[in-house]
Amino acid sequence: MFAQLGTIKFDLITYFNGLEESKKYNFAEHATIDKKPKLQFIGDELDEISINLNFHTNFCNPKTEIKKLKDTAAKHEALSFILGNGDYLGKYVITEISSTTEQCDKQGNLIAIRADIKLKEWSDENVKSQKKAKKQTIKKKKTAFKQPSKTAKTPKQIVRQG
Repeated sequence: MFAQLGTIKFDLITYFNGLEESKKYNFAEHATIDKKPKLQFIGDELDEISINLNFHTNFCNPKTEIKKLKDTAAKHEALSFILGNGDYLGKYVITEISSTTEQCDKQGNLIAIRADIKLKEWSDENVKSQKKAKKQTIKKKKTAFKQPSKTAKTPKQIVRQG
C-alpha cells in the first residue's frame, strides 16, 4: 500500500500514478503613497494534494473504484491521509474528482479509466474557531435586546431637564 485516505487504499503497483502537493502562504497587500505596495504575512493557506490514479480491468473494476471515490466524496467528511510508511499527513476532504475514460470494449464496458482527485487540508482549528464565534454570536443576541432600566432616562426626559 502506498497511501490510504480514510478507508480507501492506494496501491503503487496497481493504480497509484502520482501525488502532487501544494503549500501556499497568504499575504495582504497594503497600498502606499508614491511607493510600491507593502506585503504583510497573514497566515498559511490550507495544503492541497492532487492524486493521479489509473484503474484497469487487469487489476480492479474501474467502475467500482470510481464509484467508491465519488461515494466517499459525497459524504463531505474529513478523512485521515496516511502514507504506507505510517506517516500521518493530516485530515483532508475530497474537493474534486475528474476522470477520463481511456479504453472501452465494443459494448461500452469500461476497461481503463484515468482519475485525478484533489484534496484540501481540513484544519480542526477552523471548527474550534467557528464554534467559538457561534457562541459569541449567541451571547450577543441574548444581550442585544435588554430592557432599559427604570433609572435610565429617555431622550424626552433629558431634553425636559435641560
